[in-house]
Formats: sequence, structure tokens, C-alpha cells
Amino acid sequence: MSWEPNRLEENRLEKLARLREAGIEPYPLRSGRTHTVAAAVDLFEKLETSTPEGEAIPQETVTVTGRLVSFRDMGKSVFGHIEDGTGRIQLFARREEVGEEAHLQLRKLTDLGDFVEVTGYLVRTRTGEISVRASGWRMLAKALSPLPVIKEEQDEDGNTVRHGGFSDVEERYRQRYADLAVNPEVRETFRIRARMISALRRYMDDHDFLEVETPVLQPIYGGAAARPFTTYHNQLKQELYLRIS
Repeated sequence: MSWEPNRLEENRLEKLARLREAGIEPYPLRSGRTHTVAAAVDLFEKLETSTPEGEAIPQETVTVTGRLVSFRDMGKSVFGHIEDGTGRIQLFARREEVGEEAHLQLRKLTDLGDFVEVTGYLVRTRTGEISVRASGWRMLAKALSPLPVIKEEQDEDGNTVRHGGFSDVEERYRQRYADLAVNPEVRETFRIRARMISALRRYMDDHDFLEVETPVLQPIYGGAAARPFTTYHNQLKQELYLRIS
């Protein structure tokens, strides 16, 4: 099945080509990350606490990476947020600090969903938000499809109600990759599940249980009343069924 890009995806493909024309590899093999977002925030809070009142907080340079989830182009300055598996942090890039060419590329060749690397020192903005004041940035992975747009509102009971083209549960299940990217509670569910399985394995290992793998395809279906998935094994010359449970 061939991929036919829509208008938004064609625009991103054009930006991908422009990055390569500028000599920028949009999918580099390595990143120079020094801190996760959570570690960078923790570092700045410790610097803040340990600095005597009235003195300037030491400028600690970090390199963080993550998905670009918000972006505001103010001309000479750019604000945005990047998010990794540990949290979210604001980036603040000024033209005179990152360089005119790099600043223009940040403004014109990035999209929401891109994975980027940002290097700079940690500051707290006037609004009180811990940020990375960028001295440089790098593309780590150019996203070719836009993320779903979700709008959140509070109902009369104070509950969060989500609207948009990605609020349908069935569609979210069919596009789990996008669901994980835009819904933090889904990511947390996956983390909890992974920790539960890890804890169960540790318990079983400590009590000398042996973990075994059972066949995924088998000649006899069973386990539930669902209609089985059927396939044909060419080497064995027989039909096999996908296990249901």
C-alpha cells in the first residue's frame, strides 16, 4: 500500500528537503543529550535553592531532547515546549544567541511533533517557568504527519472533556502511536502496566518459577468464543490459528 501525502504532509516533506539542502541530517544517528527534562528541572531548582538571596543563579548549560509540542514565533524570539518521557520544559531562543541561520531554520523548518535537541542554560522566565535559553538546536527526527489536535474544556462538574478529530475511542485504538503521543494518561497507563509485569516477574523469579513461551500460532483454536484468525503455514502445509487468549 503506497503512501499518498496530504497537503499538510507535503508541506512537511518540503521542509525535510530544505533541511537536507542546507546540509542538515534530519534523522541523525546520535544525540548529545546531557539531561532528561526532569533532571534539568531538578538541577535548576537545586541551583536556585543553594544560591544566596541577591546573587545571580549560576548559568548551568544542559542539552535536552524531546518532541516539540508547542511553538510561538515572535520574530526575533521563539518560544516553545519540548516533552520527553519525564516531563515538559520551555525553550526560549533569541536570534542573536542561536545565530541568524539557525534561528531562521528553527522558525521555518520545524513543526509540532518534531523531535529536537536544544542546548542552552537554564533560567526562570518572568512568568515563573523554568526554561532552556537556547544557544543552539538540532533536528533529531522530522515528523512527516501532524499530530491529532485535541481541545480540552471543563464541564459544569469540573471534569475535563476532550473534543476534536481524535476523541473517538475506536480511532485511538487503531492509531495507538498517535494516542500515546497526545494523551499523557494513556502513556501513564502503559508505564503502570510495565511496572506491574516487572513486579510479577520479579516475584515469580524469586520463588523459582520458570517463564515459558507458548505458541502464538497453533493447529487447534480455543480459549474463547471469538472467531479465530486463520493463516496457512507453507512449510508445514497446514492451517494454523492465532491464539485468542
